[in-house]
Amino acid sequence: MGSIVRSSKFRHIFGTANKREESFENLRISVSAWDTNFVTANPKYISVNWNAGGGGAFCIVPQTLVGKLRGEFPLFSAHSGAVLDTAFSPFDDDVVASAAEDHQVMIWRVPKDLEEREENVTEPVAVLGGHGRKVGHVVWNPVAEGVLAVSSSDSTVKIWDVGSGQVRQTLGGFKDAILSIAWNYDGSLIAATCRDKKLRIFDARTGSLLQEGSSHTGVKGSRVVWLGNQSRLVTTGFSRSSDREVYLWDADKLEKPIVTMFIDKSSGMLMP
Repeated sequence: MGSIVRSSKFRHIFGTANKREESFENLRISVSAWDTNFVTANPKYISVNWNAGGGGAFCIVPQTLVGKLRGEFPLFSAHSGAVLDTAFSPFDDDVVASAAEDHQVMIWRVPKDLEEREENVTEPVAVLGGHGRKVGHVVWNPVAEGVLAVSSSDSTVKIWDVGSGQVRQTLGGFKDAILSIAWNYDGSLIAATCRDKKLRIFDARTGSLLQEGSSHTGVKGSRVVWLGNQSRLVTTGFSRSSDREVYLWDADKLEKPIVTMFIDKSSGMLMP
């Protein structure tokens, strides 16, 4: 029996690259594989997980500094393992959290002399070290300043009070690696996708599991985002046959998605 190849309705769509003078060059992007974004941004900076030898580092580049980055631009380098994720605080553009293979999360403040600085930034503001294995995701609460969700390959998500350096809640029940986490609009709920092919929603205040449903059936990565202030989520992932998919969910009923959409057949992750 012959196989059926489905054509994507997006196959003729293409992007236009920015002009060279509007681009960032000479960025040494990390090659450490993890289901996170290697580059994040806020209104002032971009943060890049850096391909650094002998430990972990990331680079913060002002958005006004387009063009070729000078070779000795300062790095943020205190981790002893590769940096896997960074996230800027929604309350202070100069505060950033980093997660790494050394089991630690570090909180940093961008120095005012960053562009002129010659030496690396090696002193974080705080170190959060409560995880037993590598830390993969850091996501700030959108409404409560100083509250940070951190996922780890120890199959937990910890909610930290950064100011006190204390864990407020630990979310568990995951059967495999956590692939993505996301706060809802008012910071009361956390959604998470997992390699066990489940989508889960937790109460961030009590740590209790509120909803759980079967999600994308493929073995590759999956992402989740909330849709504004609605009780709706979108996940991206793969089918068993490596079709890229998008699911729309009602956060109150995770028995099955409201809408399922086939996108195409490709190996690249869809980033919602």
